[in-house]
Amino acid sequence: MSARERILGRVRAHAGHVRAHPGRFRPGDRDGSVGAFGRALQAAGGELLGPVPAAGAAGAVAELCRGQGGGRVVATPGAAARLGDGPWRRLDPAGAPHALDDVQIAILLAAHGVAENGAVALSGDEVRPRAVHVLCQKAIVLLDVERIVPQMHAAVDALDPGALAHHHLTWVSGPSKTADIESTLVIGAHGPRDLVVLAIEAPAPGP
Repeated sequence: MSARERILGRVRAHAGHVRAHPGRFRPGDRDGSVGAFGRALQAAGGELLGPVPAAGAAGAVAELCRGQGGGRVVATPGAAARLGDGPWRRLDPAGAPHALDDVQIAILLAAHGVAENGAVALSGDEVRPRAVHVLCQKAIVLLDVERIVPQMHAAVDALDPGALAHHHLTWVSGPSKTADIESTLVIGAHGPRDLVVLAIEAPAPGP
């Protein structure tokens, strides 16, 4: 009898011991507040600003862009629509990634934020060309407070239908960093050197 046959024989011998499916995994309760998200983001090397009112978001982003030196400032379509006019140009989703090599700051709109690890979800529908959040020197991410969830399980559940069909849905937590070489931490090795998340308050309910 071959090794394969012995293994399959043992599998067949124990196949009758079937256990019921334990059901859907239920994660424990976690803090889903803005403060918890900010602490996790800071631990990952990023920075949280706000929350600020929606009307003040453009001014806050303009201040972040001030004094950043040369290079272009671009905003993805969703971010540009939220901010209006400012010291940024609307990013052309159909543009060539190679044309982004001089981007100093990229302003992005997050789909969700995760309090347990400070991660933000960047949708492939919004962040195009995909290379913009890798080639920029600084990333400014707009995040609606009501889109912060406690943990990754809740974040996946909260994604819009069809969001996972995009192979380039990206989770980002803090600036680019690696310690692969001699266990030395390097910031900005293959992405932005700085990542700032601007939390935006939900609009006040109407009368």
